[in-house]
Amino acid sequence: MSQALTALGDLPCTERGCTATTGIECNYTDRRGRRCRTAWCPLHRTVVHDNVYCRRHAGVVRAVPTGMLERNSPLPDIDNRAPSLVNWVSNEVDAEVRRLLLRELGSGGGGSELLTDPVTLVFNGIDRRRAWERTWKLVGHSGPNVRVSLMVDEDSDTEVAVKVALNVVDRIVPPWIGRRGDQSMQTPVDDRRMRDRFNEQILDAIEKGLARERDLSDRAARDQVLTPGYQFREQR
Repeated sequence: MSQALTALGDLPCTERGCTATTGIECNYTDRRGRRCRTAWCPLHRTVVHDNVYCRRHAGVVRAVPTGMLERNSPLPDIDNRAPSLVNWVSNEVDAEVRRLLLRELGSGGGGSELLTDPVTLVFNGIDRRRAWERTWKLVGHSGPNVRVSLMVDEDSDTEVAVKVALNVVDRIVPPWIGRRGDQSMQTPVDDRRMRDRFNEQILDAIEKGLARERDLSDRAARDQVLTPGYQFREQR
């Protein structure tokens, strides 16, 4: 057991209603050098890699590959949810995304294998905006054949971008973010129904994107077959 789970500090716990004064400060430091100023007693803290975090930043740190943490790579601003959001959504739909891609193998992807990349920091657009992306791909001998990814931009960390190949096929705001503050649907059953519907939207966008890529590939193959090659003959 990690000692950080039971270590006692001397700070008031940030958890609402908790009166403990055994809190240890959240260990999160963002890319601007700012620290999270919350503190957590043994009952309410979250420990990741033997460090104490608040629940929010524990989600961020879990989403970032360990190697990036070891290299002290710049982490998102203390109020940014991008890596934790893309990681959570990716884990929710992972099995179904794999199923969709394996189905592509059955429709002409022989010789390819299914690979996945962890959540990774990428730089998006000509202005190189920071974003976090999780990728699934079918890779053949000549390189990636099919690529699917979910991406959350740090500048728009309430929105999940769905990408097939290099194209964004949809942008979706999760319901638990879009309906924040709305008390009309707060039962666990309603919450689960909304999350399931959101997952379905993600998968539907991927499926349509894959179908489009398949149609483009088939069309290119037909054009290549139907277009006659030029034959140059000597004029007499």
